[in-house]
Amino acid sequence: IVASSNKLAQDASLSEIMSALQKTYCETIAYEFEHVMSPAVKQWFAEFVESTDSQGAVWRKERFHELLVRAELPSVKRYGIEGSESIVVLLDQLVFEAAQYGVTDIVAGLSHRGRLGILTSLFEYPKDEVLRKLRGGSEFSDGSPHTGDMVVDLAKSATLNYPGIDSPINVDILCNACHLDSGMPIGMGKSRTKDINIARAKNNQNHTIGDHVLPVSLHGDSSFAGQGIVAESLGMSGLTHFTNGGTVHVIINNQVGYTTPASHTRTTRYASDIAKFVDIPIIHVNGDHPEELARAARTADVVIDVWTFRKRGHNELDEPSFTQPAMYKRINSRKSIPAMYEDKLIESGELTREKADKVRKQWLESLNIAFADSFSCNPVDPTRPPGWSKLGAPHEYPTEEATGVNTNELSNIGVKSVTTSESVTVHPRIERFHIKPRLKKLQEGAGLDWATAEALAFGSLLTEGYNVRLSGQDVGRGTFSQRHAMLVCQETEKVYVPLNHMNADSQEQRMGKLEVVNSNLCEGAVVGFEYGVSVEDPFTLAIWEAQFGDFYNNSQTMFDGYIVSGETKWGQQNGLVLLLPHGFDGGGPDHSSCRLERHLQLSNDPVDGHTDAMPNIYVTYPTTPAQFFHLLRRQVKRNFRKPLIVAAPKTMLRLASATSALNEMSPGTCFKPVLDDPTTRDPHSVKRVMVVSGKLYYDLAKLKNENPLGEHVAIVRVEELTPFPRRELFHVLSRYDNATDFVWVQEEPRNAGAYAFAAPRIKSMLPQHATLRYVGRSEHAATCSGVETQQAAEHVQLTTEAFDGLRGLVADLVIDSIATQHEKQHDKPASVISASVSHRWASRAVYAAHSSDH
Repeated sequence: IVASSNKLAQDASLSEIMSALQKTYCETIAYEFEHVMSPAVKQWFAEFVESTDSQGAVWRKERFHELLVRAELPSVKRYGIEGSESIVVLLDQLVFEAAQYGVTDIVAGLSHRGRLGILTSLFEYPKDEVLRKLRGGSEFSDGSPHTGDMVVDLAKSATLNYPGIDSPINVDILCNACHLDSGMPIGMGKSRTKDINIARAKNNQNHTIGDHVLPVSLHGDSSFAGQGIVAESLGMSGLTHFTNGGTVHVIINNQVGYTTPASHTRTTRYASDIAKFVDIPIIHVNGDHPEELARAARTADVVIDVWTFRKRGHNELDEPSFTQPAMYKRINSRKSIPAMYEDKLIESGELTREKADKVRKQWLESLNIAFADSFSCNPVDPTRPPGWSKLGAPHEYPTEEATGVNTNELSNIGVKSVTTSESVTVHPRIERFHIKPRLKKLQEGAGLDWATAEALAFGSLLTEGYNVRLSGQDVGRGTFSQRHAMLVCQETEKVYVPLNHMNADSQEQRMGKLEVVNSNLCEGAVVGFEYGVSVEDPFTLAIWEAQFGDFYNNSQTMFDGYIVSGETKWGQQNGLVLLLPHGFDGGGPDHSSCRLERHLQLSNDPVDGHTDAMPNIYVTYPTTPAQFFHLLRRQVKRNFRKPLIVAAPKTMLRLASATSALNEMSPGTCFKPVLDDPTTRDPHSVKRVMVVSGKLYYDLAKLKNENPLGEHVAIVRVEELTPFPRRELFHVLSRYDNATDFVWVQEEPRNAGAYAFAAPRIKSMLPQHATLRYVGRSEHAATCSGVETQQAAEHVQLTTEAFDGLRGLVADLVIDSIATQHEKQHDKPASVISASVSHRWASRAVYAAHSSDH
């Protein structure tokens, strides 16, 4: 169908129609949209393409020429843009078009290829800072604590102004790790959050997501076709809680992946074919023609496949003819794209040779000046996103602030968390086993379970104006059917989120919103998306919950490259919470462990405690609902942000002994990194101290209660593993001045869990001559056994072993007591110094000096 607006006469001949269609579809730009399922969208796109093609657009040709000249940035290994310089024209036109339509912000995810050329030519990254980096210097100011990144990962936001457009447009360049296309979902999360926040600030009631922010994502041809994160991101791009209004994806298609030809990098015809499954129109453009790339930039939410070439190898030190000799004979025999475009403009009289030479001379002069300045320049650190300026960067260990809330208010929130409208018919089992028990326990003020404590944390934050975004597979109901943050009407299937129906106490009170996001069945892209949300908005409590903690490993790139290292590399803080259900309860080797050892290995917490500098992450294993309540509130009540990894409960969710009273969340209460044994009557009678983290505590506590010598055992819980609570733990351990046996007990294998991390830190604070024994499973290659009887037998063995040898320890205590009494009666010094007496806690001054503060 030929668009009616393409200026063809109604009675045009077939040859005239064919000529018009060939001009639109069969020259240096082509369109694919037959795969789009909607006839209306297909019709609209065809009409748009055919009508705009005939409008004879007036391009900013001198601007294009100037950008092409600037894109050629000579240097060493930098993954240059030579052969693909016209990409800069495409990006410039995208920003220009967006600004004309009222877009205020661009979120741009750049690839390695051409990054420096794009940053310096278009996004005005200071050239002296780039050259300083190329010479081996830092991209950060002198004395900055940040370690920086590779030169091809530089990022700094920019503000661009265009003639004839009143408002400037902000360009947010994403910090991204080297893992190909890993930044794609992060850009999606960041742009969606930025757009929503702009609309809120403008009080825009008729806001459609995408009105204010345009996301742009650059890709290589081989990575777009080969990286699974691309399919994951595209797959969730149209989902209600993940859409950002549409992203422009630009493929820099230089027809080779490192040294591998396209025929070996994909099975599809085009590198862009993966995008067809999400109904995205695709535009193929010949990169030799900058004006055609500008034409392609007129459409949003598309994939633009730019067919180009790579002038040099994968980087400037590679020799490409080793593997592509025929291709590089042709490449080396042709003119560059800037030179061809310059000749075209000069031949048409749109540019003079003198003007062209002047542009090139000015650019080279500016590079020479920048090179000279690079020896003395002190880079300006990137500006923090809106909202982050209200927070400080942490430099010292914080003093824990109270995060408790008035109990009457909490009780009211708890009631509202299970209150629905009359139009919602609740499932009878939810009514019986979830709603009624919660109301009863709230009334009693005791026996509150984990789901209730979580609802109280969420609700109290909402009343204080914070937003909460809970994302993951099946999070609305909860993997273990424990949460029910959203209720589905049994008659209409309408979703009702009770906490979003709390009323403000006054007109001035701004209520936050709880966004319950049942995600698609993937981990990598969803975690990346939530990281983008957290990076953009520090006042939204962004949470990702794994179905089981083991499943986080599908998002390992996000953890390693972004969440735990982003602040160190880029100065980019985030407060993402990761709930990873953990515990050996018969689930088998892939449903039992969130791999605590891996997360702890990623912590920069010093083994010897030589510095008070804040570690990069918090890793916790809470054992009570109240502790969990305080953790969630603490995450946004602090004046800084750090990622929080929680080994979340499974069997503890419904364990009667793992409950909390309402007064444990009252004003003046807070999270405690270490919990002492609440059953210890006389610390001086304790001979064995068990140090444990997590749910195993309840099994040990039960055995202690049943053991006749249990009074001589203290079970100390380490609730926060990093930053390791040295002073708090020392304060607790030093109470047991007659203890001679210190044991770390865990249910994980010895080569897993927290033992390897905690052991050297605990040993450094124990008294002289004391050691730390290990009790737990031996080393395993798999997380645990998949045979339930074997796993149960191992559990019995390790918990029994934890109490072995108590009689001998108690006998020592009796002997020490008799010896002490004898010495007092005869007024003589002891002739034999027992092991317990030789323990000198005060020798650990680094801990003892501060222990009274806790």
